[in-house]
Parts: sequence; C-alpha cells; structure tokens
Amino acid sequence: MRESASPPDLEGVGFDERSPVVLRDEVDVEAPPKRVWETLIRVHRWPHWHRGVSFAALQGPPEPGTALLWKADGMRISSILVEVEEGRCIGWTLRTLGGRGYQRWSLEELHSGSTRVRLEESWGGVVVRVLRRTLLRTLELSRAEWLEGLQREAGSVEDSEG
Repeated sequence: MRESASPPDLEGVGFDERSPVVLRDEVDVEAPPKRVWETLIRVHRWPHWHRGVSFAALQGPPEPGTALLWKADGMRISSILVEVEEGRCIGWTLRTLGGRGYQRWSLEELHSGSTRVRLEESWGGVVVRVLRRTLLRTLELSRAEWLEGLQREAGSVEDSEG
C-alpha cells in the first residue's frame, strides 16, 4: 500500500468539523483489528450485513486514489479513498447528488484483544443544508446499523474467510 501521500487532487480533503451535518459513533467489536479491517475493506460484502447498502465495489486495491462506488439508503455514492493505514484507518470522499462529504473509520485495539471502531462523517452542499435535520436522522440510524452489522459480521467471520 502507498504511504500517507495522497494524489494531488485529494490534498486537504478530509473530515470537516464545520460541515452542516457531522456524525460520530463508535462500537466495540469482539474481534482483533485485523479481522475487523478485513471485514470493512471487503466492500462487495457490505450488502450482506448492512441492509441499507445495496451495492458496493472497490475499483482497485485499498490505497489512496482508488475509487469506491456504492449505493446506500437509495443514494448512489461515488467515493475516492484518501486515507488508508492498514488495520488502523480508512477514509474516503462522499459524493452524491447535492452533497459532498467525508467518511473515516478508525480501529483501535483494546487490551482485551477486541477492537474499538470509530466512525466520523461530515456532509456539506446545498441539498445537505436544506435537508439537514432529515439527513442527519437518516444517517444516524443508517450508521448505527452499519456499526452493529460490522460488529456482528467481524465477530462471526473466520480468519480464513476470503
């Protein structure tokens, strides 16, 4: 994987605390970070454990600059991986009709051998500003479900699964 250097067009892209919609959530997963990471980067499997995602495809290796195309909660989303630190952090842009944002997943190994997963997300744009409250409620429910699904899936996945 590439080091932390991002392609020039992705410089300065990331989580924005000042965005109209900002979400933060976390969950502890009874699995080591390696298993959680593998579950998270197998994006083609997201629809199997998160009912809000109907399609997801990574267009290359998990490294900065790789495209991620997906459909969640009825919205087609185009993303570009920006941050990739294997086993620790992955973040990507979010772009859909009327909105742009950023989503970051951080993994922290706990003393018990389990993993704390933190999700941070920020959204901006005209449509986001107009529909701020509705979008925030929808995203809060969807992301909580996503974290719960990750918790179930990573906790039940065998290390040898491909």
